[in-house]
Amino acid sequence: MEARSSDSKYHVILFPFMSKGHTFPLLDLARLLLRRPDFIVTVFTTSGNHSFIANSLSDTTAFIIDLPFPQNIPQIPAGVESTDQLPSMSLFAPFALSTRLMQPDFEKAIETLPPVSFMVSDGFLWWTLDSAIKFGFPRLVSYGMCIYSSCLYKAVAERRLLFGPRVR
Repeated sequence: MEARSSDSKYHVILFPFMSKGHTFPLLDLARLLLRRPDFIVTVFTTSGNHSFIANSLSDTTAFIIDLPFPQNIPQIPAGVESTDQLPSMSLFAPFALSTRLMQPDFEKAIETLPPVSFMVSDGFLWWTLDSAIKFGFPRLVSYGMCIYSSCLYKAVAERRLLFGPRVR
């Protein structure tokens, strides 16, 4: 990474949530950014998700850094590092909350990188905002869903469309 960092003006970190539907949009973003000669991209993932990310970006210059996924999480079977491996989606909350335990390793890895221009991380990795603040770079959030579903969710929430009977 050293040689390329001096040739590049912008260094972007991408950190998708460990769910394929949340990962695809950030992999597409990696490809778009890497079309520009002044960008380098570092993607964070876990060793259990590495091959999926590496295969998807094999024809690019993206860097991939693996972080250890938390172990011994109550209810989460050993070796599960992606939502598609969960035995039940009822385990989503403990799975998502356990990612917070990745923060120390994430921050140690950031310390070894060239200066970061900005980061795009998944909304389920809320704790990455604290890391971005600590290291002094902007963090943008990705929700891993299309704009239609984002707008629909916003309209339903603002108008309270699914919160009991409508009163006129």
